[in-house]
Amino acid sequence: MILQNANSMEKFLRFLFIILFLIAGIFVIFHPAKTETNILNAVFSNSQEDKIVVDLSGRYSSIINVMVEGEDAEKVGEISEKISQKINQNFFTKKDINVQNFLEKYKKYQNNLLSVKNINLLEKEQYEEVASESLEALYNPLGFSLVPLEEDPFMLFTDYVKSLSTNSNGDFSLINYNGKYYTITTLEINHDNALSPSVANKEIKNLIKIQKKLSSKDVKIYLTGSSVHSYYASSRSMFEINLICLFSVLFLLALFKYYFTNIKLVIPAIITLGFGMLCGYIIASIFFKSIHVLTFVFSTTLIGICIDYTLHYFIEKDINKIFKSLTVSMFTTVSAFAVLMLSGVELLKQISVFTMTGLFSVYCIVNLFYPLLKFDVDSKNINFEMPQKMRKILIFIVAILAFCGLFFVKFNDDIRAMYVPSKNLLKAEKLFKEVTGSGEKTTFAVVKGNDLQTLLENEEKLTHNLNDSEFQAMSKYIPSKKQQKENQILRKNLYKNSLKNYATFLSQNQIEKLLNSKISEDYLSVDENDILSEFLLDKNTSFVVLYDIKNPEIVKKNGADYIDVQKNISDRIQKCRNNCLVMLLPILAVLLIILSCIYKFKTAVKILTPSLLASTFSVGILSLCGVEINLFHILAIFLIIGFGLDYSVFRASGLNGSKDAVLLSCLTTIFSFLLLSFTGFKLISSLGIILTIGLAISYLTSLVFEYKNEEKFS
Repeated sequence: MILQNANSMEKFLRFLFIILFLIAGIFVIFHPAKTETNILNAVFSNSQEDKIVVDLSGRYSSIINVMVEGEDAEKVGEISEKISQKINQNFFTKKDINVQNFLEKYKKYQNNLLSVKNINLLEKEQYEEVASESLEALYNPLGFSLVPLEEDPFMLFTDYVKSLSTNSNGDFSLINYNGKYYTITTLEINHDNALSPSVANKEIKNLIKIQKKLSSKDVKIYLTGSSVHSYYASSRSMFEINLICLFSVLFLLALFKYYFTNIKLVIPAIITLGFGMLCGYIIASIFFKSIHVLTFVFSTTLIGICIDYTLHYFIEKDINKIFKSLTVSMFTTVSAFAVLMLSGVELLKQISVFTMTGLFSVYCIVNLFYPLLKFDVDSKNINFEMPQKMRKILIFIVAILAFCGLFFVKFNDDIRAMYVPSKNLLKAEKLFKEVTGSGEKTTFAVVKGNDLQTLLENEEKLTHNLNDSEFQAMSKYIPSKKQQKENQILRKNLYKNSLKNYATFLSQNQIEKLLNSKISEDYLSVDENDILSEFLLDKNTSFVVLYDIKNPEIVKKNGADYIDVQKNISDRIQKCRNNCLVMLLPILAVLLIILSCIYKFKTAVKILTPSLLASTFSVGILSLCGVEINLFHILAIFLIIGFGLDYSVFRASGLNGSKDAVLLSCLTTIFSFLLLSFTGFKLISSLGIILTIGLAISYLTSLVFEYKNEEKFS
């Protein structure tokens, strides 16, 4: 009767599991979560301030510079034009605030327009200096005037138009540098396309094909920009990871063939892992609108713990024997990752939900469905143990190196340190900076206003106090109505004080006409799509691009927010790293409490010690080798704890087969991470290195302890 009730309960639970999975799966099909690839969105919150930093970073990370180099100026121009014709106009936008497009409109309002430099001089009534600079420009053999001198004798309008151009606005004509000619076309990936990595990579791949096709011994084409780096890094990483997956599967097949003599057992193992990842994705999609790609990297890696469950079942062939070990392993790991929900970091929350769901799903599959499998399983008996003397030596070495290494720990939160580009890309970036002189540091001032005119006035209040610092701003191209009126007055005052002495080349009638001109109430305005979209974050917020600003405090004194994107990113990554470190202590405390409730306290400490030793040793040994620790090294500690705890819990079960299962699981996992450490992408390879070290130490230190009759419950 009891057996019949147990069977009925198992059938009900299987049915319930399938129904819940189907309901959740159908929901996600109709409400799919987007995949987020921007690493900043993994560590930045949804606050308005953080959104601004991510937005500003994204605007510049979606820019690609196409630089053509050659000794023949005509040939360089020809190739540059061919590139412009061949690119996908629906995907790329030529990022070029081309003053020529607005020149005729500007000429109509020439009296309203003055450069910031001349505004400052005229406000201080330094008329002689303005006149002196105007004469110098007037008699310069290479000088020119955009309007007739009788309309603008001081060439103030020409000076204004020249002030709009900087080496940072994407408008480069033919450049002569070190005896060679260069043209530079700045492309921007359209916003909607930038959100789709697969589409972006496809078009960048086509751009690279154009680069290779049009390059020759006479003309070289260089591509620079974050998107180009991302394409090469992701393409190489995908190839390497696919290769690693292939080798890992082959290794798993060989291991199953050797130990079980039946490689068919790999099929349920792989299906179970895949199903666990699918369940993790489905539940994470319900909780989050978008799932970061790093969530997949960390969570699917951790779900590799679940191969232990499969191996234990096939070795013991009886779910009842391993039920307690499976339950303790699942419960402790899930509890540890549940603590991450309190971290306040979006990435850690996603990893928490994804991992907990994946682990629990695999646990349910092994317990509910594996007993239905009918496989002939015949396994060998390895029963690897460590000699007593070796145990003491190992613990001593690990403890000493872990302790000493922690004194040499240095953290590096610079996101650039996590990626090392190829020599060709480095060469292209270096050449671009040399040719354009754009090596200056770029920061931003964020300005707010209740309406467009107030916003422009607030920008002008700031930019007029920047002294000699170069900048780009919306108000440069669209002065406020208030400023345009003041510009006319400043110009009139200049004429009254200096025109007769200065403009000896004008007739008396022309001079009188300028002096008697009236203040116009007609003001320049520019269509929204022309300029506003370049500088507006929203209808009430704009940003000013600052180049090598000497005194950032000026920004704050003028009511704007100063943003150094690079520093903000580093600060936020540091905060995320600190949050992770702070979470480690409560996680270990929770694990110790849970294990103490299941086992004797002494046994709980034994189970937890290998994970603690492995985590500190892996960080310590890297520090002794001069490796700077970053956020992703710290995240790897969570994986090491998860794997290490799994090894110790199963060994504590006392089952002979568990020892072999733990060894086989450790070998497959370490093999995969060891291959990962040879990848070209530094972020991934650093994860592979620390995980290989950590998991090896987790397993070896778990061999040190013996667990005999110390459980509270049999």
